[in-house]
Amino acid sequence: MKYFTVEQAEALIPEFERIFSDIAALADRAEAKAELAGRLEQSQGRPAELEIEKAQIRFLAGQIDALFQKIADTGALPKGYNPPLVDFPFRMDREEVYLCWSAGEKKISYYHGIEDGFTGRRPLPPA
Repeated sequence: MKYFTVEQAEALIPEFERIFSDIAALADRAEAKAELAGRLEQSQGRPAELEIEKAQIRFLAGQIDALFQKIADTGALPKGYNPPLVDFPFRMDREEVYLCWSAGEKKISYYHGIEDGFTGRRPLPPA
């Protein structure tokens, strides 16, 4: 497992902001297509159009998965996109914790224990 420094994690924030912006746009498109597919299923008409919409939803989901994989390829752990959350493995006083970043934060200011998750976020102590 790769461990990050605070500086390494902060250097990735601009890239992750772009990635999550792309994920949100793709998710919006997929949601619109899912609504259309639902209406097509209810009407039980135009089966070819329904299959096209379903294929496009699968394609968009694959693109979203690929973007999450780009985050994971850095060694960071994407935790969700609404809101965008990423954890970074970190060593603090010989203990493994996660640095925690959420969309809108320009710096890494929080961490949490491995088992705690977002609700267990605590301010990062001064260096």
